[in-house]
Amino acid sequence: MSPQQQVLGIIRSEHQSLGAVINALRHVFDEVARGTLTPDYKLAWSILYYIEEFPERLHHPKEDQVLFPRLRAHDPQLDTVLDALERQHANGRPYLDALKTWLGRMEAEIPGAAEEFTKRLNTYASFHDRHMADEEEIVLPRANEILTEQDWQDIAASFAENNDPLTSGTPSSSAWFRQLFRRIVTLVPEPWGVGARR
Repeated sequence: MSPQQQVLGIIRSEHQSLGAVINALRHVFDEVARGTLTPDYKLAWSILYYIEEFPERLHHPKEDQVLFPRLRAHDPQLDTVLDALERQHANGRPYLDALKTWLGRMEAEIPGAAEEFTKRLNTYASFHDRHMADEEEIVLPRANEILTEQDWQDIAASFAENNDPLTSGTPSSSAWFRQLFRRIVTLVPEPWGVGARR
C-alpha cells in the first residue's frame, strides 16, 4: 500500500467509525423518544465518550497538525475551507456538552428531556455529516491533486507517530479506541449493531 493510500484509508476509516457510532446513537434514541425502545444509558454514555474523545485525541490532530498545513503550503486558496473545518473541530464540544447535559436529565427522568436530547443529537449528527462531506468531497480530492509523493510519505510517517498512548503503560490510542468501538457495537441493538433489543 502506498503512503497516499495509507493516509486516505486511515482518514476515511476514522470517518466511518465515528459516523457509525453517531448514527447508531441517533437511530436508537429516535426509537427511545417514540417509546419503542428502552434507553440504555451505558451505551449512550459510552458513545458520547467515544465521539468526544476519539476526534480530539486521534482524528483531528492528524488533520489540523499534519494534513492541513501541507495543503495550505501548496494551495493558499484552500485556506477558507480549511479555516472553516478547523473551527468546526474546535466548535464540536459545545454540541457534546449539551448532549451530556440532556442525557443526564433524561437519566434523571426530567420531563421532556428525551425529546430535547433527540433533537440536539439529530442537530449534531447533521453538523458532523456536513463536516465529513466537506473533507471527503473537497479536501481529500484536492489533496490527491496537489500533494507530492514526499508529502504523502511525510504525512504517513506523522500519522504513525500520532498513535501515542492515552497515558503511560496503556495500549496505543488507535488500539484503545478500536476496542471501545467493538464494545459499543455489541451494545447497540440490531439492526444498527449486534446487541439485543430492549
